[in-house]
Amino acid sequence: MIKAKSLPFALGVFVTACAILAVTASAQSTFDKKAFLKKFLDASAKIPAKHQKLLSSGYENFLRIANAVNEGHIKAGIGDDGGLINNGFAVHAALSAHPQLLSAGPGGTTRVSNPALDFVNSVMTGFTQSETSTAWCGTQVVSAYNDSGAFLRTEGVNFNAAWSFNGVSVSVNGGKSFTDLSLLNPGTDPANFLGGDPVVTCNSTSQFYYSSIFSTATPPDSMGNRNPLSAVSVSSSVNGGVSWGSPAAAIAKDGFSHSLDKPWMTIDPTNPLRLFVTYTDFDASFPTTGTCANDFRIAIELVSSQDGGNTWSAPVVIDEECGASLNGVQGSNVIVSPGGKVYVAYEFIPGLTPNNEIHFRTSLDHGQTFGTTVVVNSEVVPNGAGGLLQGGFRNNEFPQLAVDRSDGSSHGAIYVVWSDGRDNQIVDIGSPTGTYAFPDILISKSTDYGKSFSQPIAISPTPADFSGAGRDQFFPGVAVDKNGRVAVCYYDRREDPNNTTIDRYCSVSHNHGATWNEQQVSYSDWLPLHSSDQLINPTYIGDYDALTSDFLLGSGGFIGSFEIQNNGNPDVLAKKF
Repeated sequence: MIKAKSLPFALGVFVTACAILAVTASAQSTFDKKAFLKKFLDASAKIPAKHQKLLSSGYENFLRIANAVNEGHIKAGIGDDGGLINNGFAVHAALSAHPQLLSAGPGGTTRVSNPALDFVNSVMTGFTQSETSTAWCGTQVVSAYNDSGAFLRTEGVNFNAAWSFNGVSVSVNGGKSFTDLSLLNPGTDPANFLGGDPVVTCNSTSQFYYSSIFSTATPPDSMGNRNPLSAVSVSSSVNGGVSWGSPAAAIAKDGFSHSLDKPWMTIDPTNPLRLFVTYTDFDASFPTTGTCANDFRIAIELVSSQDGGNTWSAPVVIDEECGASLNGVQGSNVIVSPGGKVYVAYEFIPGLTPNNEIHFRTSLDHGQTFGTTVVVNSEVVPNGAGGLLQGGFRNNEFPQLAVDRSDGSSHGAIYVVWSDGRDNQIVDIGSPTGTYAFPDILISKSTDYGKSFSQPIAISPTPADFSGAGRDQFFPGVAVDKNGRVAVCYYDRREDPNNTTIDRYCSVSHNHGATWNEQQVSYSDWLPLHSSDQLINPTYIGDYDALTSDFLLGSGGFIGSFEIQNNGNPDVLAKKF
């Protein structure tokens, strides 16, 4: 079983006056949150140890919270009547009821999350915003992110209310300034728990969608019992991200034996009502038939909607690996070409060979079936030392996808980026593997609709004047704008010869990936003090920070949100360029 590190304090005293979190008295009196979350812990215990390591940072945080509830460290507190108990909570309530337009951020950035919501209720937790996705449609920009403060602002209203680990901010002026909405609405069902790993998309200046890890429950049976459902949610906004409806499950499976993780979402530019969601299913149901009969299976799957998220298809399997093989898959990314082709990329983790692979599949019938697997690259070297970068936080090699929808000569080109440690490996006696692999951001391109891919190149090799042993680059996001320019943004440690402090860089290509011009987009280097928030997994710093261009192709350029830590306080900022 995955056992989260115990939290040394009760978090249940936190309250706000968020009206969206009200639940009926009968639901509060009959729903046992502790027993309910225990069922998800039991399901995770059925995952083989090797595959447990593939769970996303977001899902590990969900399990950490569930474990803390079951150990009594998060429980009903003195504020559970919903009343304000001190001035700190009054500040929270006022800011939630009347969101503030945020000021400019440090180092030439724009603030996305509101730092005034941090450290009000606790100096120990509830101040981490990270792992971002951004959607841009015309004048409207929405940034989605994980937010431990959102959890406090829901759990504290009532222990048996719906919970949210998801933050959201909106800009009505094309990203020049943002308003933090405090949290993503988790709905009124006390079984609902929005667990993070956010992805946000849009198809107009009014219609936005937000996907997340989601746990919920079946309706009560005749005895009032409710069974757990592991799910991926999609929330909808019809006013440009200013407000959000309750989450709905795009896919939900038996929570006794399934753990759905690492969702990604996209919209078909040829039909704005057509949505696609991919995810990883850690399946401990031991099916009696199929490829993995009587065995554990881990699968990348896809569901689609033809009506703007009102209804969803049955799952389509992109790839599945069986426990006996020791192989794994994780980190799917889905995008749709300008002609309606559905592309899915993900990381394949072989059980018996040292290097990982980036795999790619294409659907020509709107996600109903997929062609053969194309290996983008078979020499992917995991980053850092045994999965941890210097400073003790997790990294990954999950791919990010972009496709060129411009009218130029590069129309239809596909770009895949990932973090890869192949080119700078050193002996490290403190590493569990005996080496440390400093990662570069690699990019590979396809000009034949995903049938083949170019040899990967580093978009920003180690500078010639760098004096240290190496520097880490990680969490790349990629996008293509209306003019065919390609941009990749990432974290970079080049400013520190000791490879400790972190900055944000972006590289832009004006010639379809042949050459790159790089720029530092945040002049505010920071230390990875990720363990200071006691609600967060000790190795958590996130799994990604996505980049976007205007989906409507009305404007050129790019915008992306990302994390900066100010003395251990992680906040979300953005840069438009």
